[in-house]
Amino acid sequence: MTRKNEGGRSLAPRSSKAIDKTAETTLRDPITVAMEIAAGDDLSVAELVAFRRQPLDLKNAARNAKNLHSEEFRVWLARESGDEVGEAVCGGLEIMSISLIALVALWPADDLDAAEAKLALDARTGVQLHRREKDFGGSMEAQTARRIRWRRGAFAVPALILPPAPAAPQSDDRGLASWPLERFDLVEGLPLRGGVPAFADRQVVEWSRFARSAPDLGLLVQRAAKMFETCDRLLELAGRGPVNASELMVAAEGARLMGYLAACQVMIWPVHNRDALATKKQVVALINRRGEAGDPPSMQSAVRHITAEAAWIKTLPYDARDRLQFDWNELV
Repeated sequence: MTRKNEGGRSLAPRSSKAIDKTAETTLRDPITVAMEIAAGDDLSVAELVAFRRQPLDLKNAARNAKNLHSEEFRVWLARESGDEVGEAVCGGLEIMSISLIALVALWPADDLDAAEAKLALDARTGVQLHRREKDFGGSMEAQTARRIRWRRGAFAVPALILPPAPAAPQSDDRGLASWPLERFDLVEGLPLRGGVPAFADRQVVEWSRFARSAPDLGLLVQRAAKMFETCDRLLELAGRGPVNASELMVAAEGARLMGYLAACQVMIWPVHNRDALATKKQVVALINRRGEAGDPPSMQSAVRHITAEAAWIKTLPYDARDRLQFDWNELV
């Protein structure tokens, strides 16, 4: 596999300068933007194929996810205690960041750029386990261990053979201070994680409004279920050997991807009522059944990983994290 010379469709601005320009427009959920190419639930084979084959710039999405995550940290540090507007801004930044993480995790690694985006985001986001010496005997809570497994599974690229990492400098090489350590440096050119806010403090209204613009979670659950049914039916039809079997297989992949993206949207958006909690539990049961259907473990891990990350969104009540710890089937 070779790198693409041109980038795919960008779902979010890359730098803080570009993000500043979004103040003139309404901030939008990147998952919704990605699915606009095939709107509705009664989709044709051609629409599902077009959705699956659309080029997305996952490296740009990964970099923006990290940039938004860091900005949320800066805004939280600068926020005064009891500032509900600042809290809403943090919530909007987290929702956008986790939505981009879901896209990167779920979208198949069709090329090296996509694989590098996944691996870089795995190393820079989510629950971390720092390296320890071999003679150190440590322990961790079971939930933390699960989150680490979910994160690693969500960004796994087992079907892709990666080329060697950047070579170490030789005797005559210079530029050692900036010698590449990895294939894709996710934070290159981004502001440092700490310090004063870089852009969100000038877009308070936009980000706080975005945090309160939750989609209809009930419709998203229905969409996920419909797309999973469509996927299973198309796979069965393709297995019967029609002339367009390969097209049906791609359409089935598109339907399955749509279903998982809709499920992630439900788990990301923090709506504070019992109906929303019941809706999220419907997704838990739905994804557990997809494990029985034999869906890729990376996609199942992605929903679990996103759910664990979304439990820490600032706009949630303090005790909501306990209520959002659902009983997931362990991945084998």
